[in-house]
Amino acid sequence: MKTLTFLLLLLLSCVATSQAFEDPGEPHLLDFIASEHDRQYTSVPHEVLAFYYTWYGRPDRHGQWIHWGGEDKTAHDIPESRHYPARGAYDSQDPALIAAHITGAKALGLTGFISTWWGQGSYEDHTFKLLLDQAETNNFKTTIYWETAPGKGREQISRAVSDLVYVLKNYGSSRAFLKVDGKPVIFVYGRVMGEVPLASWPAIITQTRAQAGDFLLIADGYNENFARMFDGLHTYNNCAQVQGKSPTELRAWSRESYASAVQLARQQGRISCVTVIPGYDDTKIRKPGLAVDRQDGEVYRVLWREAIRAQPDWVLITSFNEWHEGSEIEPSREDGDKYLKLTAEYAPLFLAEKPIHASVAAKPAISADQLRQLRGLFHGRTIGVLPEFGGTAYWLLDAGLPVKELSWAEVADPAVLSLKNFPVLLQAGGEYYSSTGKVAGDVLPALQRYLASGGFLLSMPDQQPFPFYYDSTTGKPQVIANQIGLPVRQGWEKPPADAQLEFHFNTNTVPGLPLAAPFPTDGDLRWRPAVRAAVGRDDLYVPIASLFDSNGRSFGDGIAYVELRSPPLTGGRTLYVWMRMDDVGGKDKLLPAIFKFVGEKLAGPQ
Repeated sequence: MKTLTFLLLLLLSCVATSQAFEDPGEPHLLDFIASEHDRQYTSVPHEVLAFYYTWYGRPDRHGQWIHWGGEDKTAHDIPESRHYPARGAYDSQDPALIAAHITGAKALGLTGFISTWWGQGSYEDHTFKLLLDQAETNNFKTTIYWETAPGKGREQISRAVSDLVYVLKNYGSSRAFLKVDGKPVIFVYGRVMGEVPLASWPAIITQTRAQAGDFLLIADGYNENFARMFDGLHTYNNCAQVQGKSPTELRAWSRESYASAVQLARQQGRISCVTVIPGYDDTKIRKPGLAVDRQDGEVYRVLWREAIRAQPDWVLITSFNEWHEGSEIEPSREDGDKYLKLTAEYAPLFLAEKPIHASVAAKPAISADQLRQLRGLFHGRTIGVLPEFGGTAYWLLDAGLPVKELSWAEVADPAVLSLKNFPVLLQAGGEYYSSTGKVAGDVLPALQRYLASGGFLLSMPDQQPFPFYYDSTTGKPQVIANQIGLPVRQGWEKPPADAQLEFHFNTNTVPGLPLAAPFPTDGDLRWRPAVRAAVGRDDLYVPIASLFDSNGRSFGDGIAYVELRSPPLTGGRTLYVWMRMDDVGGKDKLLPAIFKFVGEKLAGPQ
């Protein structure tokens, strides 16, 4: 059964990035992302696909109930189902049932099923073979929903590759298997996205392609990391966002959410998917659970209308028959065939729309003169990127500046992390770092050694606010930011009530920034300011973006430059940029100005 815990798993995957198996023969994450840039899908035929569950079984076929937990026909009750199917508790491996599902789905305007899949030889795997046979006969499409990738490190990578190769070799050549440009398409559920560290995906994808040929992965989750790495984006379930909204509120939310999802995918030339649900109710199987009232079909209607308006490549339906969570459109005793009729109304409307020929946005959105200037400043100077990076590293990649991702083992190796190789080092992720590169505790002295040699550490976290806060080898707080010259301190979780907060920028030091800009009013407002007291007394501290209230009270700095003149870091330089500064100053103004400043510091005398 699906759960809503995949969001936590997704966060853990970011934490575990540095813990992934590192094989020098496999591309680093940033190198892999760069190599995937040209995999773009700018004109994709429309599909309407429903998530389909093949895990149900009856005792008369299997000797036991599978996923139903029993059936009381008189009371019209199934222990593990919120609603009672019009067909009763059926068996997913009944060929006649599969044929009826496919025939009925096609009549609605569905073009295919995304079928739950739990590994080689599983119950769902055996059922998928039957589904694929029926899909071939009925000119219908289907693919798998890859649900789990157990294991860690090398073992997990091998298992994932084995599963993908198995699917592609056994099923991918079928004319019924969903394809784009002749390549098989596989959907990846959020559980897998959480279980597999980001740094493991280059090995999984490249090894699978080498063994089974090219294929597409559609990742569960809308974020830039996934948009850069995978062929498309989707989300399985938006019930938490839909819950409790009136039709008017739902319309506003879905209009903004769907447009954002489509834009994110198309910015990278990826396949865009949006998901519609009729409702949701898992309170029979989970406590306390979560329920989204169907509002007599209005939830489904609103989401379908906004999905069509958003002009995605594909619309996904959650679900055709996930009876545990009450998201099914298959006929039930409670709702009859209402949701089949609604699907038959909206799916053909979407399919009749002409597919969008999307143009990948030019990136970054700065002038050609600025790009030439930056490339000149960094000519012959490679920017080292620490693991667990975010959007700033991508911006550098798009700008054509020389970047190289480093593993923590490479950070700890003085032959790799040196001033000659990397005159500037970028931290662009969240709060996690690894204390262990090759041996326990070797990363901190390696960073200190780098700074003392004249190195430049630029910290621009964009996922979490306090850099170098948690040691990912233990998962516990072990703050080393101040030990490597970053002048950051704890601030607040939320700004003072009713405070009128404004940044004042030092444009003499960093030209190109605005003179002033307000503090954000929404999103993540955790404030981790730079302060003079966080570095040595002899160090040169230069505030670049200072935060004040309307009474002139100072709350520290959002950007600060430090020249380290106190042992043991004498000779090093750091620049700290609070995680929300690109929202404050505008990304396409802030980043060129910051990297121009860094490049000029590298080029000039210290």
